[in-house]
Amino acid sequence: MDVQDRQISANFQRDSEKIAHDTRLRLQTYFDVLLSVKAMHAVGDGVGRAQLARFIGELKLTQRYPGFQAIQFVRRVPGAGLDAYAAAVRADASISPGGYPRFKVHPAVARDEHFVIDFSEPMQGNENAFGLDLAALPLHARALEMGRDSGAIIATERIALVQDASGEPGFVARAPVYRSGLPLDTVAQRQAALSGFVAIVFRVNNLMREVVDAKMLPHMALRIHDGGYAGDGAGRVLLMYDSANQPGGGAGGAALPQLRARASVNVGQRQWQLTFSAYDGSRYGRNRAVIAVIGGAGAIISALIAALMLTSQRRRALADTLSATLHEQRAFQDSAIVGIGLFSGGFILRCNRGLEEMMGYRPGELNGLPTSALLPRAALAQADPFDCDADGQGRRGELQLVCKVGTPLWCMINGKALDPDNPAKGCIWVIHDVSDRKRAEAALLDARDGLQHSVAELEQQTANVEAARDDLAAVLATLKQAQNNLITSEKMASLGSLVAGIAHELNTPIGNSLLTATALQDIVCDFERQFVDGAVKRSALLAYLADTKQACAIMAGSLARAADLITSFKQVAVDQTSDQRRSFDLDEVLRDTLATYAAQLRRANCEVRVDVPRRLRFESYPGSVGQVLSNLINNTLLHAFEGRASGVITIRATAAENGQVRLLFADDGVGMAPKTLHQVFDPFFTTKMGQGGSGLGMNIVYNIVTGMLKGRIEIQSEAGRGTSVTLTLPTTAPEHSQESADELLGTDHDFRGIFPENRGLSPAVRCPA
Repeated sequence: MDVQDRQISANFQRDSEKIAHDTRLRLQTYFDVLLSVKAMHAVGDGVGRAQLARFIGELKLTQRYPGFQAIQFVRRVPGAGLDAYAAAVRADASISPGGYPRFKVHPAVARDEHFVIDFSEPMQGNENAFGLDLAALPLHARALEMGRDSGAIIATERIALVQDASGEPGFVARAPVYRSGLPLDTVAQRQAALSGFVAIVFRVNNLMREVVDAKMLPHMALRIHDGGYAGDGAGRVLLMYDSANQPGGGAGGAALPQLRARASVNVGQRQWQLTFSAYDGSRYGRNRAVIAVIGGAGAIISALIAALMLTSQRRRALADTLSATLHEQRAFQDSAIVGIGLFSGGFILRCNRGLEEMMGYRPGELNGLPTSALLPRAALAQADPFDCDADGQGRRGELQLVCKVGTPLWCMINGKALDPDNPAKGCIWVIHDVSDRKRAEAALLDARDGLQHSVAELEQQTANVEAARDDLAAVLATLKQAQNNLITSEKMASLGSLVAGIAHELNTPIGNSLLTATALQDIVCDFERQFVDGAVKRSALLAYLADTKQACAIMAGSLARAADLITSFKQVAVDQTSDQRRSFDLDEVLRDTLATYAAQLRRANCEVRVDVPRRLRFESYPGSVGQVLSNLINNTLLHAFEGRASGVITIRATAAENGQVRLLFADDGVGMAPKTLHQVFDPFFTTKMGQGGSGLGMNIVYNIVTGMLKGRIEIQSEAGRGTSVTLTLPTTAPEHSQESADELLGTDHDFRGIFPENRGLSPAVRCPA
């Protein structure tokens, strides 16, 4: 019974050590992949999203590394450049033609520095992690800081993966990536040179499913606890894995307290504690039937037969142990991810399943084949690389083999004689597939050459862009000068129209006054002759007084009308030339502006309907408001009523919320086509080119409303249904310096001399002698 217990204990110890060793080996293999991705970034700082995706695609994660959840790249982003970085990711079409329009950094936390998951492969199933800011998550932030400062692979503690809704335990291992060419000797230098991290995301259950044989779960219990980072001391211990929660786990008999074992595994500077325990059953339980037979035989046979039976039992136990050991050795070899084979005399005597899978053969198909089946045709004329030296020493190096289907495969081979004293027994060869590494090295060399070529092209394109920029700057200066000249011409044309309107409007009252003055002169001269002759009668005096009174009333009325017109013209001229910010009523500015266009409106047989409340007070720029109204009236007279005998202009103002006034300027004219409406505010666009239109009228209106007055402008029009322009203006406009006002208005001319403050009176009228 003691022998059986010792054998059971040895089996249990061997099984637990194998699982611990396989766990370390599997993690080391995965971390080697992580370092290869880091090495790709170390070649140059310009590794793009497409290059990284192509490199990871060559790794064939789902086939070779099923324990992976994802491979990621975490980018270091300064807080000031976060918006520009997010916009660049959304516009990146190197993998997805449409870019990533829904990309955003989350959670949105203002920080001096962000660590954003910039790339995840595969993307499917990991969308929630794309754009995640790890700096906002304390568990991740600490691991990032440790990796940045140490330069080593750092794993997180147990976390719930954002891309996994099942809540299974997981962890992330990350390796820092530094900008090439910078010193990394001190912590400060590594902090300054950091550009990001490459990371592997693991589900612990998936990882251990690759390590623990499912057939072992009914016989052995395994629990893994995370003991924290090596320098943290005693702290909380987190359960990472429990085989009892896995399919087939915990289904054995009662626990065997005497069979327990522990092991420690370093996982990215964190200490994992593996605890093993056994269940009573066929693998670790006592064989009670054999004990009962031995006990019964000992009771009925002699001591000699008992001794013989005991000897037989021991031989059988030894055979079982040997068989189990051989079986376990075979299982151990088959579970290895490398190929292992016994080669002798140019033939493959035996090999594990790993070599068969690597070379593409079915189970047992390689046994007995010549070693030349693994070599390319060009190597057949050379010495067999799988022969051991005469002294029994093996060889180590890289060798190109071929799979069953002829695909070349680069491998690292390491051989050792089975019996150094008898090389004829053959050599044990360990063969490891390094094709991925070879392809990665080739890809890195290609990427380096491509980057060097791209840098040269970029320098040439930069020089071309600089030259083009200088040419465009010269063209822009010329266009700006031409635009300013056209704006000045537009204002001068408007001024000419204003002067013509003034002349026409003043002609009637001044002409009436002149005619009445002439008639009064005749009356005075006639009365003077009667007075000299002494023939003045009372009736004549009364008639003279009545005619004189009537003439004076006519002249006073006409001259008052002229004075009102001149006052309006002076105010419009002063406002549009000086454009000083002052208080004014909107109805007064509208009335003065309409007065200057009275003649043109009458000639066009245009009716103006005004609905503007009195005392609608503004603290703004009346000249700019008048300029806008003048341009709208000019534009309407030039375009709206073409081919029509009459028209109606409606001007309506209403107070709006938040100190705004909504001003509607509408006509019932011919309207605009959709194409014309789309271009109405473009500079130099006009449908009357060469017929009085400069193409700047509505552009000036837009610039004044949105720039000088800080308002909004909307325009609606349909062909045959007229046009309506809606201005939303603040009653209190912001102040502008004279220079900025001139820049916004596009002119610095002064026309105030056209309307002087005083004019000399005409000489007194004299009667002929």
